[in-house]
Amino acid sequence: MKHLTTALLPLLMISSYASHAQNLKTVPLQENGTTTAYVSVPADVRCNVQIPDAPTAFCAGSGNRIYHLTAAFLQHPVDPQQYFNQLVQQLSAEAPEAKIVNQYRVPEITQHMANRDTQLVYKNGQQVVTYAIDIIDAETNEKSSAAFVISSLPNNGAPVTNVDIIGFTAPMSGSSDFSGVRSEMIRFARSYRFDRSWVQAANAQHIQFLNNQTAKNNAFTARQNQIHQSNMNALDQSFNSYMERSAASDRAHSSYMNNSYASDSSHSSYIDSIHEREQMVDASTGTRYEVEGYYDYNYVNPNDSSMYIQSNDHMYNPNVNLNQGENYNLLQPYNGNY
Repeated sequence: MKHLTTALLPLLMISSYASHAQNLKTVPLQENGTTTAYVSVPADVRCNVQIPDAPTAFCAGSGNRIYHLTAAFLQHPVDPQQYFNQLVQQLSAEAPEAKIVNQYRVPEITQHMANRDTQLVYKNGQQVVTYAIDIIDAETNEKSSAAFVISSLPNNGAPVTNVDIIGFTAPMSGSSDFSGVRSEMIRFARSYRFDRSWVQAANAQHIQFLNNQTAKNNAFTARQNQIHQSNMNALDQSFNSYMERSAASDRAHSSYMNNSYASDSSHSSYIDSIHEREQMVDASTGTRYEVEGYYDYNYVNPNDSSMYIQSNDHMYNPNVNLNQGENYNLLQPYNGNY
């Protein structure tokens, strides 16, 4: 399949190492010089190949057999079905001689990839779906099956997407039946396994990242709490200062009112002295009276204020009488307490 997804990312850097087992060999996949995973291919094919117009080619053997392998990483979430449809449209536009005859899902690849990825901490919680196509290329007389494994990763609240593309191409051989090509593509995909040392290193690195992130979040939270507490302390101090100023103001006002009252009382007493009158109160009723002149004893009838008696004789008792309703109460100097 010459034109399989020519617009996708370049093939991962790959080197090959041969170890024969049941006519298959294990080939390591490398990224930045580090072995990350392995796949199994027939022992007679060559890997890390470069085929013109086939950037996804990984291994190739006699009879125009080609194993395709590449990956793409998207720093944003996608709808898997829509993304797959876009890839199909792109392939049809770039390789019109390649006819897509089947589209289907491959649950056995999905299950294998999901189980494989459970080893990696940073892939916890991901969702995996696998779509596949069967293609007939009339120009090269080849048939291909290709799987698109679309993985959606939570990525600590910032979702990303990883896409693995795995395919197998073989000659038509006079038959358009895809059972053999499809089976080999699925076998190839299910041979994909991670290197244990790389898994351990990747997990350790991610755990360290999570720890650093937690430490940063804790430090940020502590700083925010400190700022909040400082603000609250400042508010408390401001409020306390306000209350102290308010209390001082109340005390000043109370002192002013007391002084004003004393001044008013003194002024009233002065005015009364000029007019020779006194402010008196009936302690039994609380009624205030203004009496003329200065007498030691001032009496008033609580039922008739026009009936009053003034005297300087301490032996005098106005209530010693037989007149009905004629009784008197002794007034007291008014000092503002009644």
